[in-house]
Amino acid sequence: MDREAIGTENIHAALDVLLNLPPLKKSPQLSAFLSYVVRESLAGRGSLLKSYTIATDALGRSTSFDPATDAIVRVEARRLRQVLQQIYADPTCPLDVRIDLPLGRYEPSFRQIAPTAGAPPVSGPQEPADGLQESEQRYRALVEASAAVEWRSAPDGSLAQTFGLSARTGLSDSELQGFGWLDALHPDDRAGTEALWRACCQSGTPLDTTYRVRHRGGQYRWMLGRAVPLESPDGTIREWVGTMADIDEQVRAAEALRTSEERLRLAMEAAEMMAWDVDPLTRQVTCSEIGDRLMGATTGPLDEFLAMILPEDLPRVLASLEPALRGESAYDAQYRIIDHEGRLRWLSARGSMVRVPGGGGRLIGVACDITSRYPEPQVAARDRWMSA
Repeated sequence: MDREAIGTENIHAALDVLLNLPPLKKSPQLSAFLSYVVRESLAGRGSLLKSYTIATDALGRSTSFDPATDAIVRVEARRLRQVLQQIYADPTCPLDVRIDLPLGRYEPSFRQIAPTAGAPPVSGPQEPADGLQESEQRYRALVEASAAVEWRSAPDGSLAQTFGLSARTGLSDSELQGFGWLDALHPDDRAGTEALWRACCQSGTPLDTTYRVRHRGGQYRWMLGRAVPLESPDGTIREWVGTMADIDEQVRAAEALRTSEERLRLAMEAAEMMAWDVDPLTRQVTCSEIGDRLMGATTGPLDEFLAMILPEDLPRVLASLEPALRGESAYDAQYRIIDHEGRLRWLSARGSMVRVPGGGGRLIGVACDITSRYPEPQVAARDRWMSA
């Protein structure tokens, strides 16, 4: 039945009833999922529902969410379909509007039903067995394509079944059963991962953690482990389903970047070199920590930093700085300042405009103290500036 014929108010009322039924009331994740897709659909954005938007807007995932390595949306969608089916199959179901999540998409469907007292409500056509098998095959194909390992465990967290973990680790299925899979983890990660996993099983909280797994060749690789509970009609946990996704390259790349940034920071500190950037629109300046030592400030309006420059050097600085702020040329200037302690310093600064996503840019550069190149204290210059 067309949603206009059912009426938006009736659909909202059915949603409210659903969210207050025990199977959904005890599962904040499923409630958030269902609420989001229904409201987005009623707002005319149902065709825009994708894994990314559901994960980031409804399920609390960060903007770095990647559906290729994180199966949370697919897993929760499957759970939601199961829970809705159980609700509608109950003879005491109070609903007269049925909300379903069709296979293969996230936009919900709405249908008017007229339950007869004491009789099961109309449950609609069931997917044939071969359709369910085809759906399961598609799901497993997605898992394989995303290089993820799928697994299932009992309510207490003991591993019952895996898909792909044996091939990765070289351990047999029997060796991985129960808590034997912990033997494949890096010794430094085992205790913490086990404690977190057991805590999740006791509280029913979804698992989201990283650890290193020993692969068949003996090398350890970083994996992202996630799991969610599947609930019985009475709200108890029936089993856990989860995935392990290989994120070793991302972790190592992030670590290499951190190492590179730390080396650069130490090198700049040793050379007494300051990094800085200026927002051309707000003319706000941000400097690295050494700016506090050189000028007594690390942030502030550009005019405050320009006020430190000796008047006779300021025109030369502005002649290079203003075109650079417009993106017309690079910035390159040497000038004298009177720092926050009244000392005269020579600085050499260079920078250029860097474009940022979404348009616009920032003038980014470095500055270093070159006072040692000018051994004369130039007291006269300082005195002239301070008396001006």
